[in-house]
Amino acid sequence: MTSILAIDAATEACSVALLDGDKVREDFRMLPRTHTQFLLPMVDQQLRESGRRLHDLDAIAFTAGPGSFTGLRIACAVVQGLAYAADIPVIPISTLQAMGQLALQEDELEEGDEIYPVLDARMSEVYWGAYRVSNGLALAACHDQLSAPSELNFSLSNSEKSVGVGNGWQYRQAFSLDVLPVKVIEECYPRAAAMLPLAEKRFTDSDFVSAEQAQPVYLRDSVAWQKS
Repeated sequence: MTSILAIDAATEACSVALLDGDKVREDFRMLPRTHTQFLLPMVDQQLRESGRRLHDLDAIAFTAGPGSFTGLRIACAVVQGLAYAADIPVIPISTLQAMGQLALQEDELEEGDEIYPVLDARMSEVYWGAYRVSNGLALAACHDQLSAPSELNFSLSNSEKSVGVGNGWQYRQAFSLDVLPVKVIEECYPRAAAMLPLAEKRFTDSDFVSAEQAQPVYLRDSVAWQKS
């Protein structure tokens, strides 16, 4: 039986989930600016309540980005430490793909349906991607990108079979789109449990990296840091 731990801290939400055979456990919380304080205790709680130890895991998955720079670094550091200690591989997953998988599951999307995650990247930009449902998974139709809202340029092949997710859709009036998805869900955060089907497939395909190779994916090369 495959046992995978999944961790997300890419937005103000924070979640930890554990796949143990056919059972899934998850702890999801809204924790703006407090990921450091709660993430490891959440991992410990999931392992303790499941009766599992770190060395019982087959792999650890995490949302590698895009998202909050701080959250991505925290999650990556935690995952690297845990995976190195247990000598198990890491499965980095796109934050936007995790959001797409959540939409697939919660909206009961069907084969071929399209999902368009858009996240507010601040600094007048958005992170965005396009995904299509294939065999129960949200698979990328293009590379995740960063652009100004007015430069977002995915084309909906069928607006009646598409859904937009993420807080970046609040800027939809600026998008260069001829049509909009039939449904838009702005309040959609990635969840660790939704990552598990993606992670399990990647693990089966040996599509993973070592702890040392796991890195955040920022999409943005640099950012001006300011004290709040």
